[in-house]
Amino acid sequence: MQHDIPLAILLTIGKTVVFAVAATLQHQAVGQRSGGPHRRESLSVRQLWSLIRSPRWWLGAGLNGLGAVLSVGALVLAPLTVVAPLAVLAVPWTVILASRIHRFRVPPLMWAAVGLTVAGTAGFTLVAVAHTVDHDTYDDKGVVAGVLVVFAAAGLLALLGWRGPRAWRCLAWASAGSVIFGQESGLIRVLGEYVRHEAWRGSVIFWALGVALVLGSLLAGAFTQQGYAHGPAETVMGTTNAAAPMVAVLFGIAVLGEGAALTPPAAVMMVVAAALGVIGVVLLSHFHPHSRTESRTRAALP
Repeated sequence: MQHDIPLAILLTIGKTVVFAVAATLQHQAVGQRSGGPHRRESLSVRQLWSLIRSPRWWLGAGLNGLGAVLSVGALVLAPLTVVAPLAVLAVPWTVILASRIHRFRVPPLMWAAVGLTVAGTAGFTLVAVAHTVDHDTYDDKGVVAGVLVVFAAAGLLALLGWRGPRAWRCLAWASAGSVIFGQESGLIRVLGEYVRHEAWRGSVIFWALGVALVLGSLLAGAFTQQGYAHGPAETVMGTTNAAAPMVAVLFGIAVLGEGAALTPPAAVMMVVAAALGVIGVVLLSHFHPHSRTESRTRAALP
């Protein structure tokens, strides 16, 4: 299929709007199950399971599926360097939707945090994609080790979300899910190469990675719902759109050997851009009106 960059851009923008609506709907569904959108308590296993009875949650899940289809269509029609940076536009759309639904005015500092998140993530993605090289052979032991490291990091972040300071729980839960989501794209790539080379039959590694892919998807989804239970959808979306692509790139470089063309100046630019994106997400959480109101309420308590 020939490239059609304008159509790919339209599909990508449409995808970001769809993802923003999906995040808002699932955040509302989780709020109904946890006793209110701002209660900020972890969901029990029973409450997580009860989400499957929520039409609103399923509508959000369906929209996520539609967004994935739009994403594939955009990638078919245009280079990754065009499509990938635009994905972070889901963050400002989510902020706008939430401000309309919950009737709050978005403060200028919050918009500045959104801008920092978008700029940092887009810059990181552009530099990474421009210096990525394709590999079609991978070290099985290295891939397995990388998967274990990612799961361990996600587990530590989930523990912080469960028992850490309240102000950081939403970010921690969302980051735990994002770390796994970021790894998933690398796993899909590896599994695809197994299939392409017809090396999957009888391969224990192939089936183990397949199990890790499915288990990771379930865990990442559950962690994201916990993020919705502890904070606004904007924070969760900001974290997901900033952390997941960064982890995907790091997994590709460190595990899949895709960073052979990475130069020291490019690496420095990626570190700076990643830092800006992370700072933007942290500030987004800090300057959210509901977070500031909650902080003042806690400070007033004896």
